[in-house]
Amino acid sequence: MKKGPKIIQISGLRGLLFTAFVIVCLGAGFIIFPAKVAMHLWNYAATTYLTVPTINLWQGLLLWAFAALSIYLVNNKKNIISFHQPMELNDTEMQILMQRIKLQKEAQKLNRMIIKTEEKKTEEETKNNQTSSNNINEKRS
Repeated sequence: MKKGPKIIQISGLRGLLFTAFVIVCLGAGFIIFPAKVAMHLWNYAATTYLTVPTINLWQGLLLWAFAALSIYLVNNKKNIISFHQPMELNDTEMQILMQRIKLQKEAQKLNRMIIKTEEKKTEEETKNNQTSSNNINEKRS
């Protein structure tokens, strides 16, 4: 069942101001801040290690755009995130999967039985220890 696109309704001055605020925040977070970081990194490297001129914010924006575009072009064919449906299992893979599930269920049953017997043993030991300590206390008095 396909759903249609979500429609966002902007009404009034408050909606316009909120939309402008969101756009400014996205621009600051994805454009201005990385440009400022690129500018400071370039200026630090230029003054410390190299003898190249420093750059201003506009040139930092161009440097960031160049770096982002280069990364996009280099990684264009390598999809980091892929959105597709998983392949269906064939009959042999499904049988192997079902066998593993059965083995896991049997192992869980065995583990529960072992845990129950261990609990019963510890309960019997504590009862025996209590009765023996009671017998010793009775003999002393």
